[in-house]
This record gives sequence, C-alpha cells and structure tokens, in this order.
Amino acid sequence: MGRKQPDDKSRGAEPEEQVTIWAVRRKLFVSYFILFSLLFILVTAVAAWLEYNQISNAKELAELVMAAMGVASGRVLWLAACSIIAVEVGNMIVEYLIVDRYKRGKKEVHREWKSWYERQQAAQREGRPFNEPPPAGPEDGKGKIRN
Repeated sequence: MGRKQPDDKSRGAEPEEQVTIWAVRRKLFVSYFILFSLLFILVTAVAAWLEYNQISNAKELAELVMAAMGVASGRVLWLAACSIIAVEVGNMIVEYLIVDRYKRGKKEVHREWKSWYERQQAAQREGRPFNEPPPAGPEDGKGKIRN
C-alpha cells in the first residue's frame, strides 16, 4: 500500500531538458560564443569610431573605449539573439545540405548493394552463374566491402 515508486534516475530515464529562448545547444556553444564575441567587438569598434568622430578632441583612449563599451553593452541582448539565430540557422543549413545529402547517398548505395546481393542469392538458389560485378561504392577495389 505504501510502496514508493522509483524515481526517473533509478529507472534509467534521462531528465527532461529545459528549453528557453536563450538556450544554446551544447554542440553549438563554441560557435555561438565566437560569433557573439566577434559581434560584440565589431559593435564596440563601430561605437568607438562614431564616438571618436563626434568628439574629435578625445583626450584619453580609456574614455573612448569605455564610452564604446557602454554603447556595445547596451546592445548585448540584441547581439545574443542575433548570435543564437545565426548559429542555429547556420547549423540547420549545414545539416540539411551536408548531412541529409550524405544520408541519402548512403541509402542509395545500400539499395544498390542490397539489390545486387538479392540477385546473386537468387542466381545461387537457381544454380545459374552470376557474373555481374558488384556495384560501385564502399569497396576496397578487390570486391571486398570496407568496414
């Protein structure tokens, strides 16, 4: 009656991942951080250049840098959002163009080999010779499949 149910960790289930608008997937974090840093530096440089042009008699470089960093810091949320969007969209494009094409090609090669193998097995069952060369694909040049 008072039996305790095992928790998710003891059953081998993984904890549910929290999702927020500011979440960056672990595999994309380095790309995100690099892009965010570059955008921050670019905005800081542009702000410094604009500030320098407005105040042509800037006496100290430190004042100029602090003013530019203040301008760039005010845009941190926009820079973070743009970085996340750019990294996620870039990742989706790469996955679509490279990974999906690779998977489709691999499936096609698999279909060709499977079809060839089925023809070979049918010929063996029927006792007739099978002289068709294996299809081009994952072979080492000697007719053996590479692992």
